[in-house]
Amino acid sequence: MLQEKRILVGVTGSIAAYKACDLVQRLKEKGAAVRVVMTHSATRIIHPNALAALTGSAVIQDAWEDVGHGAMPHIEMARWTDAFVIAPCTAHTLAELSMGLTGSAVSMTALAYQGPLIVAPAMNTVMLESAPVQEHLQRLTEGGVSVLSTASGDLACGEVGEGKLITPEEITSYVDLVLGFARKIPNLSGKKVLISGGHTEEPLDGVRFLSNRSSGKTAIAIARAFRVAGAQVHLVLGIADEVPPDGIKVTRVQTSREFQDVLKKNQKVSDAIIMAAAIADFIPGETGNGKWKDSRAMKNLELQPAPNILSELGESKPKGQILVGFALETDSPVENALDKLKKRNCDFVVVNTPLSQPGQGFGADAVKAAILSAKSSNAKLKNTEKNQLAVDLVRSIAEVWKS
Repeated sequence: MLQEKRILVGVTGSIAAYKACDLVQRLKEKGAAVRVVMTHSATRIIHPNALAALTGSAVIQDAWEDVGHGAMPHIEMARWTDAFVIAPCTAHTLAELSMGLTGSAVSMTALAYQGPLIVAPAMNTVMLESAPVQEHLQRLTEGGVSVLSTASGDLACGEVGEGKLITPEEITSYVDLVLGFARKIPNLSGKKVLISGGHTEEPLDGVRFLSNRSSGKTAIAIARAFRVAGAQVHLVLGIADEVPPDGIKVTRVQTSREFQDVLKKNQKVSDAIIMAAAIADFIPGETGNGKWKDSRAMKNLELQPAPNILSELGESKPKGQILVGFALETDSPVENALDKLKKRNCDFVVVNTPLSQPGQGFGADAVKAAILSAKSSNAKLKNTEKNQLAVDLVRSIAEVWKS
């Protein structure tokens, strides 16, 4: 979704400003045209020439520069960009954005900008948790700004806690999702969404296991998309290729039984459940802690059906709860998915065919998929980015809640 989009990156005076180079590069790799505006403090941490070299454009440092020649760079940039992401965003810049102040080229450009504004804070834990900063964050969120979470870990000051800038890769994913909503992000504040993702590992013995190729990429994209829309997200994540997003509750599991326990325990408190995990259909009849001896001499491997968690959730679904199933199909995908929709008491089923084309599906950014419901049973599968699929699913569920 970032292909041929114009992204303005605002860099403020946090030590995390050095990550701006990585962020710019990742946005460019996704096909975006990128320009940069910096506060004076940020230029003391990373030289503007580095970002100018990466973007191929001059970096705006002073909104008054060239005004005498009729140029207004902050207005020009505000009209040029499709999305404005400020990363890192300091407490000072947060206050300016919240109160409409224009003390730097970054805040001046932001005030003149009318499109999607994305803010990635970075600061010491005590500063982040202070009443003024929390007030500014709340005011920005209520005003429609996409305020991203911070990460927890070692801080530049030597302390350990919340306040780290999230990774440039994650920021890029959020920019992609915000643009996918096309300035119409539904407000799902107060909604609780339970999402399963990744794949299972069912132990055969202490060394080997039964598993599958699911990467967890789609589930993580869905979790981020609901986070952008303001929902309270709980991600139950099995084995996955990606690191789970910051700012989202994550419960890690490994087996189908563990998925079953966590999902059933949290069903009643959830407004929607998205079953995107690739959970085993069969589990070993017997397992051991050690390593099987003479396993090549075994003529049969005893298996038994794994719990059908989607079926169980459908049978015990509370009134008003939305249940979304996933169906990986290779033959008659729509027909089989609609059958699953009915039998499992789902409101939606996302059908996908990851084996249909090279470069799609497992671990890739794109997949051939469709979102089906009783009202949209004629939907056709199409090639789509997983982030866009996540956005479309959030929209579909939001429409149900709206009605």
